[in-house]
Amino acid sequence: MRKYFNFINFRTLVQVFFVATSFNIGWKFINYFKYIETAGLSGTAFRPPAVEAFVPLSALVGMRAWLGTGMWDYVHPAGLTIFLTAILVSFLFRKSFCSWICPFGFLEELLGRVSRKFRPRKLNMPKWPDRVLRSVKYILLGLFIGSIFFGMSAEAAAAFLEIPYNKLVDIQMLRFFLNISLTGILVFSFLIVMSVLFDHFWCRYLCPYGALLGLVGWISPSRISRHTDLCINCGACDKTCTGHLKVSSAKNIISPECNGCLNCIESCPVSGALEFNFLGKLGGMKYLLPAAMLVVFASAIMWAKTTGHWESSVTLQEVFTFFPMF
Repeated sequence: MRKYFNFINFRTLVQVFFVATSFNIGWKFINYFKYIETAGLSGTAFRPPAVEAFVPLSALVGMRAWLGTGMWDYVHPAGLTIFLTAILVSFLFRKSFCSWICPFGFLEELLGRVSRKFRPRKLNMPKWPDRVLRSVKYILLGLFIGSIFFGMSAEAAAAFLEIPYNKLVDIQMLRFFLNISLTGILVFSFLIVMSVLFDHFWCRYLCPYGALLGLVGWISPSRISRHTDLCINCGACDKTCTGHLKVSSAKNIISPECNGCLNCIESCPVSGALEFNFLGKLGGMKYLLPAAMLVVFASAIMWAKTTGHWESSVTLQEVFTFFPMF
């Protein structure tokens, strides 16, 4: 129990770090917005590049332009860097970006932990609605992929990067939340209530970003393996799986719903019955996944900062010019 508690708290600390980083980025961006809104009378002129992580559709267009023309998105370069790094991390270490780095994933987990203290028992979505709802995030992903990769040429995607709306898309995102409509409040309230009732409702059913990372993780060379000769079929792994997978009846966990949280390994009472491995090797090294994942993520950001793939080319003068248009 102590071993399980310690590791779960380690993952929580990593998640809290990224949530705190996200709030810090958000606070800096709000001050930047104030600077633009007041024409420099208040706030600061510094725009945190990492805010582009919260406009993944723009990054998807940037990816389309990059793959077709070889041109890195210089309007939102940090967004493209983080987007591609999340894909790389998911390929190497399954959908671990969702369970270790994504702030929304952590908030979903937090809602589930809090709600379990008040509701009498864990609620599970009935089997058929669960299957139908799980397809929604893949349908949304298909619509985005189809419209951007098949509905736009590489040249059209590159041209889109240059339009004023895309250059200020991060500001438009902040405006939406600062001036949220009644409809927006109702939608977010619905998502919160459903996430309280059903664990990971947004992540499991509606997040197209998670759907993409899950599909990439599906072909990952890493996986969780169950050694049937050691397994005592206690079902502890099934109860702690955030992806609602039947770990106790599988030899290898290769589902796109597996997000590499390693809860199943830590909850297992038999040492070695479940283990994380990479290319069928390095089994049993439970800290390998988070350590390697964080190194890859940090290295990609350092590479971007040192090679000019981080800071946006959009000038303050352009922002002041386009800002009154929206």
